[in-house]
Amino acid sequence: MERSPKTLIVDASTATKWFVEETDSEKANLLKRAHETGRLQLAAPDLLVYKVSNALVYHPRLTADDLTRSIVRLLELDLDLIPPSAEFAAETSRIARKYAVSAYDASYIALADIVGTNCVTADEKLYRKLKGKKPLFLLGGLGHEWNLPRES
Repeated sequence: MERSPKTLIVDASTATKWFVEETDSEKANLLKRAHETGRLQLAAPDLLVYKVSNALVYHPRLTADDLTRSIVRLLELDLDLIPPSAEFAAETSRIARKYAVSAYDASYIALADIVGTNCVTADEKLYRKLKGKKPLFLLGGLGHEWNLPRES
């Protein structure tokens, strides 16, 4: 079983689970609570805000008020949201082409490479495609295949 580094890159498939009840939402909320208490630093490309917003826009049970509250809460989490740079964009494009994944998905992996940490995804298809090739944890594996860092 692998322990997690102190900083993790979180993707939109994981972050969306903070706002809607889905499979592994409880595990996603463990990550969020660890971030809120300072046990873990969560980071992501700044596109995460728009990806999560898009997922929530199309969620049938969320009202317009729910959507607004969720996005405000996402921003209040004070995630380390990283804007694009030449290095980041180039690495994203390279990964997208090499592994035949979207540039959106590749941006999370590229950021993990640049930061020197792992990315957490709830996207099983992406995980299967990159397992063993890139530093990627499947959210569902939390507590089985990998763990959060121990409390100090």
